[in-house]
Amino acid sequence: MTPKFMSREWIQLVGRQWDSHPDIQKDLRNFDATWEYYIEDRPDIPHVMLFCKAGKVIYAGPSDGRGRDFIMWATLDNWKKILHGEISGKAALMSRKLKFKGSMMTAMKYMTPFNVHLNILGEIPVDFDI
Repeated sequence: MTPKFMSREWIQLVGRQWDSHPDIQKDLRNFDATWEYYIEDRPDIPHVMLFCKAGKVIYAGPSDGRGRDFIMWATLDNWKKILHGEISGKAALMSRKLKFKGSMMTAMKYMTPFNVHLNILGEIPVDFDI
C-alpha cells in the first residue's frame, strides 16, 4: 500500500532512505538537526518531522513539539512539483515555492545534500490524494 503524503508511514520511509543514502551519509556524518515539514494549504494534515544525529535519523514521525532547527513548507501543488523533480530544491527555495525557516547559512553550506534529500522525498512512492 502506498503511504499518504506527510503521514507517519511516509516520513518513516523518508528516514530509512536518508539513512541508506551514501551521499547523505558521507556529507552529513557530523550533522545534527531537527526539521519539520508541512503542507501550507492543508492545515488539517499534521506536521511531520525528522531528527538527525551524526547524520543518522533517530526519529521520524509526527511533530512532537521539540524545538526545530529547520521548518519547510509548501502548498500541496508545489510539494508535488518538488517531489516529481519539476523544480529543484534550490530553485524552489529561491522562488519561495518552498518556504524555509532556519539558518540559511547552514542550508547553503549543505545545499548538495539538501537537494539529495529532496530527491529522496521524490523517490518514495506516495499517495497525494489526501
